[in-house]
Amino acid sequence: MPLNKQDILPLYKQLTDIFRKDIEEGKFKKGEKIPTEVELSKLYNVSRVTVRNALEELAKENLLIRKQGKGTFVNTKKLSRGIHGLQSFSDMCREIGCKPGAKVIKCIIEDANHKDIEVLQLEPGSKIIVIERIRYADDVPVALEVSRLPERFTFLLNEDLNDTSMFSILSEKYGIVFMDTRKTIELVFATYEMSRYLNLSQGYPLLSISAVSTDKEGVPSHRSMQFIVGDKFQFII
Repeated sequence: MPLNKQDILPLYKQLTDIFRKDIEEGKFKKGEKIPTEVELSKLYNVSRVTVRNALEELAKENLLIRKQGKGTFVNTKKLSRGIHGLQSFSDMCREIGCKPGAKVIKCIIEDANHKDIEVLQLEPGSKIIVIERIRYADDVPVALEVSRLPERFTFLLNEDLNDTSMFSILSEKYGIVFMDTRKTIELVFATYEMSRYLNLSQGYPLLSISAVSTDKEGVPSHRSMQFIVGDKFQFII
């Protein structure tokens, strides 16, 4: 859409409308870096100041994020989750119109560690199921999820847990529903491995949520850890 320099509407406002439409129609994807101010000024034959003013307007609307030294990116919708209660990641995404996704990076049986034995009330020498997945919202990695479950959940090793809700599989296929959850939240920093999975720099601050869920009989059955990119979430207390 060309700019009209004779229009009463300031050029930066016209440019703001163009960029907003491009974002809404998906020309600029969520999480994607947009062209630089220099590139945009050449493309639309306007000054960098005009481009900068337009980008700042969209940043105020929370449509763009400007990262010093990195550029300007299309903002992703923030995922809202409560501190209390239990909600699947997939349901949380769908509530705000995002497409949930998951990629399995580990699905194995291993020896239960001391913490597993303590919180899941296991016998020493027990085995557990470990499932690690990268969670996506609109194809953008937003969390690393680790699930640790007693050996009676071995059947999960035969399930395809990519791009699906593990909670839904458990409830709909096996009639297993997790109930009360105790949560612990703390700030951690991305390890090298986490940074690779989440496309972040090593040392990037993450929110760590550790939780223990029980089954309908009150037996601890699921120990989980989520390492969340904080600027992609908002928490409701």
